[in-house]
Amino acid sequence: MIRRIFTVFVITAVIFSCSPSSKELYETASHRFDEGDFTGAISLLDSVIAMDDKNSDAYYTRGSSKFNLSDFEGAIADYSKAIELTQENTDAELYYYRGDAYLSINEHEKAIQDFSMAVTIIPDYGEALNLRADTWMSLGNIDSAVLDYSRAIEMRPALAGPYYGMGKYYSNLPDYGQAIAYYSKAIELGAQADYYFNRGLIFYLEGDFKNAISDFTNTIEMNAQFIEAYVMRGNVRDEAGFGAEALLDFDEAIRLDPEYPSAYFNRGITRKSQGDLAGACEDFNKALSMGYVEAIAKTGDCPS
Repeated sequence: MIRRIFTVFVITAVIFSCSPSSKELYETASHRFDEGDFTGAISLLDSVIAMDDKNSDAYYTRGSSKFNLSDFEGAIADYSKAIELTQENTDAELYYYRGDAYLSINEHEKAIQDFSMAVTIIPDYGEALNLRADTWMSLGNIDSAVLDYSRAIEMRPALAGPYYGMGKYYSNLPDYGQAIAYYSKAIELGAQADYYFNRGLIFYLEGDFKNAISDFTNTIEMNAQFIEAYVMRGNVRDEAGFGAEALLDFDEAIRLDPEYPSAYFNRGITRKSQGDLAGACEDFNKALSMGYVEAIAKTGDCPS
């Protein structure tokens, strides 16, 4: 009898000794986060927090996992808990990421507060300055935005985002020369699809069709789902005299999103210029049925 009890005790002890610690679970969760398995990371981090609800790193990583899954409210709650647990609330990154989550749900004032706190802790925090500038832009405070972009460029000249922000600023003035210069610098430092797309728009407005097509092509190569880039490249190709190639772009935009009205409208313009009035009318009416009111002006030659 004693021997049987001892055996049970030994087996139980082995089972308990094999249970992972909160540290081991956290390390596994971090690995899953790094691999992009955010749902799996959250599941493990739930267990970590159940074992140790004072683990600020676990809240931080769970918040970042939720952010990547577009659960911005959940991310804010976890970042807030991590901030609460961090000694003297001096972790600038926590404020930065919570600010980004607030920005994602259009809580602009709260985002400004968090980015400002991050910059207070780390004055040369270029990423925080850049997102604060983006937020100022959303609020219509152009002067503050330009000030933050300029400060970010001065403090972190290798950071692409502030140059892109300044490119958008000059695009809206409009000062196309300056806009192209800033977009080009952003592309040089860290090319993104949006950077090429916005520079392509400026080239198009300047009548530089060759560079516009090149930039829209680069946009598509970086993001094959960028529907507006297909539409814009189609427009430029049509105006440059390459109607057949333009139709291919509009067709692809429609394939990607059959409910994208400007693709039908612009394909209609190209079809009409190519002598396909029936196809053009079909496209104009389709765009109009989707609420694209600009199509009304194009249906005058179409049979009722």
